[in-house]
Amino acid sequence: MKMKKNKFILLIAMMFTLAVLAACSSENEASNSESGQAGSDGNLKIGVVLKQLNTEYWKIVMAGAKDAAKELGAEVKFLGPQAETQYEQQIKMIEDQIATGANALVVAPSQPDSVIPALNNAHQSGIPVVLVDTDANFKDKVSYIGTGNVEAGQLAGKHIAEVLKDGDKVAILRGQMGSQTFDDRVNGFQEALADKDIEFIVQDAQHDREKSVNIMENILTANPDIKAVYATSDEMALGAAKALANEGKQNIPLIGFDGTPNGLAALQDGVMVANIAQDPYNMGFQAIEAAVKAVKGEKVEKRIDSGAKVITEENVAEAIEEINGNLGK
Repeated sequence: MKMKKNKFILLIAMMFTLAVLAACSSENEASNSESGQAGSDGNLKIGVVLKQLNTEYWKIVMAGAKDAAKELGAEVKFLGPQAETQYEQQIKMIEDQIATGANALVVAPSQPDSVIPALNNAHQSGIPVVLVDTDANFKDKVSYIGTGNVEAGQLAGKHIAEVLKDGDKVAILRGQMGSQTFDDRVNGFQEALADKDIEFIVQDAQHDREKSVNIMENILTANPDIKAVYATSDEMALGAAKALANEGKQNIPLIGFDGTPNGLAALQDGVMVANIAQDPYNMGFQAIEAAVKAVKGEKVEKRIDSGAKVITEENVAEAIEEINGNLGK
């Protein structure tokens, strides 16, 4: 009987010890969650949800983010739909990152208004959100890091202004309607040419190279007297360039936007007269920096301008060399 009693006491003691250990473990996990610290392996988990992953521009953004993560000891997971128009998929990716417990989110919203409920969910879950490339009316964002797109569009307009006169027609290929990024790039371009009586022919090419070929050919058929073409991304500029070549109108000046390797190569080959180069590498790098600072409770500027500049034949070789260095080529 005494032996049974001792076994019972020993069992009670073991149960009490396990309960204490479980409580301690639970308390530590709660502390990590509240403070936004890293997981058990010591690395911050940052979900980077972009508009898409398979274009040169976003690959450069990812290169900058990877380098920053390596330098700061964070882990990044890149997600993005197949096309920038698939914003519903992007929203689901954000929600999945919230559910899996990311320490921070970096988001380039395809449709800024549509994504706000998901961003609010992240904030309510204690996950800091950094916006990159495209801003949104989300008051709880840590920071918006990106190009001043109105000002960058103005750079394009000012560059082409000298070859235009009153009454000229200018074709504009823009990204999807409802995107503030593309709205700003178009508006800035048009503002820079406001003192001229320019007829703007604006078409939504959905940031798609193949669609841009067809749309540009249709514009040329209906308006054979086009005097210049402005595309609000290099993907669309390269599509427009193919259409101009197909129609034998390579003499029409073409301006691209983004400063991607393919875009700059086309500029170097004389296919474009200029390219408005963003700094996507810097965007990606600074976005991870901001996310890490936010998790650690450090101050982050609410708006960080990643910069833009006009690239022409005079400085294109230098720009290509810089990008190759960022991509490790």
